[in-house]
Amino acid sequence: MNDFTNACQNLNTAIVISDCDFNITHVNQRAYEVFDMLEIKGLEVGRNMTECHKPETVEKLKGIYKAFAEKKIKVHYYTSEGPEGTLTIVAVPFYNGDDMGGVVEFIFEGGLG
Repeated sequence: MNDFTNACQNLNTAIVISDCDFNITHVNQRAYEVFDMLEIKGLEVGRNMTECHKPETVEKLKGIYKAFAEKKIKVHYYTSEGPEGTLTIVAVPFYNGDDMGGVVEFIFEGGLG
């Protein structure tokens, strides 16, 4: 395991990586723990994120991904209340050349400010 993979896997921040079609390609251990705590089922590498989100959330995600693909925004973030306090969710796109390759989502426990 290289240093980057080791750091992501052992980071005390949830990380979920998906491709442009919402297929989950990477999940670190903390993400599994946070999703269990939030009682959100369906988080698993190889599954589609639409399976673990409400339909209205999926529609929001589609708009965010479209804005990322069109390079209209560089980051999207929001806060949500979790069972142990505030969660700050930050999504950033990554690109393969000019085309969007996918999105990395970080879930921070607590506010950023």
